Amino acid sequence: MQFNIDMRDPTPESESMDCLVAFPAFIEKMRQAGDEVYWPQIVTDSIQAAFDKIPFSEVDSLKLMAGSAQDTLYRHIMQLSFIDGYTYSYCLKVLRYFFSQLTARGIRTYYVLDNTLREDRLIATLELFAESGILPICPRYDGFDWEVLSTRIRAGLDHIGHVAYIEPDNEVNYLSEAKQMASDVPCVATFRNLAPDDPRLTVISIQ
Repeated sequence: MQFNIDMRDPTPESESMDCLVAFPAFIEKMRQAGDEVYWPQIVTDSIQAAFDKIPFSEVDSLKLMAGSAQDTLYRHIMQLSFIDGYTYSYCLKVLRYFFSQLTARGIRTYYVLDNTLREDRLIATLELFAESGILPICPRYDGFDWEVLSTRIRAGLDHIGHVAYIEPDNEVNYLSEAKQMASDVPCVATFRNLAPDDPRLTVISIQ
């Protein structure tokens, strides 16, 4: 199924996603202040406050939001006019903290992306995902053998908790196999093959 998520609804779940929804705005605040400490601390404090409102026994309420997290980050990356040290710092200090909070609650996310990407945009996506605590896996850089790729996906979900499988071209087509893996490992799995400016996202699995 495909769904749209309204992040304007003021719930703890949506508040926890503010760090992603306002990704470009927070980076610009850091840039204008010339500081990589103050705003990341403000945002991580707000993330913690939002998660503190959600009991560990009620993680199901987080799963739809968690499913949109990687896609929200990807869509923002596609819109950035340039990427600098503040961008990397925000991902490392803030978004990695956000994803660690999901992991602490037993929520793992798995994103399958099938979009044509220019080399510079692909590299930016791979690097910023990695800084954010997401293991990016791409055949162009990780090899064309599905057995190797699938082993990395499974290990990433088991040990890191957040994985993105990205096919930026038609060199291989393991999308069916990649989506099938969502049934093998409990996770919140989503799929994008629409343009980044299309808000729709396909849910593969919510486990």
